[in-house]
Amino acid sequence: MSPLDEETIEASLTRINAGLQSAGSPEVFEQYAQGVYLSKPFGRSEQALEVTRALGGEQGYARVEQDKGPNQNDQYWVRLLKPNEITNDMIPNATGVMDQMRRLDYETQQEPEPAEPRSRDVSAAMPSEEVVSTVSFKEVELKEKSANLPGYAYAGGQQLNTIFEVGDGGDAKTVAIKGIRNQRDAMLELHSDGQVAIHVDAADAMGGTHDYTRYLTTRNDQDLSQAGGPLVVEFTKEELAEVASISTMDAGQFGKRTIITYNDSRSLNVMAGDVQVALKTGNGEITKPVSASEEALSTLARTYARTLSQ
Repeated sequence: MSPLDEETIEASLTRINAGLQSAGSPEVFEQYAQGVYLSKPFGRSEQALEVTRALGGEQGYARVEQDKGPNQNDQYWVRLLKPNEITNDMIPNATGVMDQMRRLDYETQQEPEPAEPRSRDVSAAMPSEEVVSTVSFKEVELKEKSANLPGYAYAGGQQLNTIFEVGDGGDAKTVAIKGIRNQRDAMLELHSDGQVAIHVDAADAMGGTHDYTRYLTTRNDQDLSQAGGPLVVEFTKEELAEVASISTMDAGQFGKRTIITYNDSRSLNVMAGDVQVALKTGNGEITKPVSASEEALSTLARTYARTLSQ
């Protein structure tokens, strides 16, 4: 019999909450007359279900229970059925899922802000040679071509290496990828026919479904030993302000590995011929993409600040 089998509910709560606190989470489990629950409910069942999965819901360790809040809206509670079965190894991953689901829950519950005059478009104050139109980009909704094992172990399960065909982008040799966030796996391979510029939205690409990191690798279908790309990450001014760091290292024949990290620890880990960043300026335009680096981040921030002062 393991020590956890003999652990009391009180001791389990103390251990679990200490693990959450050490991981920097504000979440707390509490014991009520009906059982042990996360102290704050979710407004949507999807968010609560993701948390229960991270806490062993499929093994019967946790479940979602529904009731009505003070405003008579549905609310969803995460209940621990077997607190002593929640191991210390599960807590860091569960913490990341909780934080991500809280953000999604908060965003879906926000009331629309009153209409107000729109801020000046950044592009209106920038020379035309410094912006690029995205109107002609070929949009590609990701559709899985294959999912191969062996992959990587993460989030308590075996990682599939999921491959998507991007295509050749037509004459423009540029595509805009949509649907990264909806993919089940953290590791995605984007295959293109030749060197194709692949554009992604930061909001779609930053962070994985089950953890805080999204991995993207580009491949040239004409020579799979070579990287594809470049991969261009497009930021709004608000998203740009959330970038905490950009690091780059050489990846040999596979180009460069670039890691873009947000202040909330979400990250995008890319291996491509080049990883570039651009600022969305409005009216279907972005700033001219530049190789991702700390210097590029500062330059884009100054570019936006400069346009506001003009």
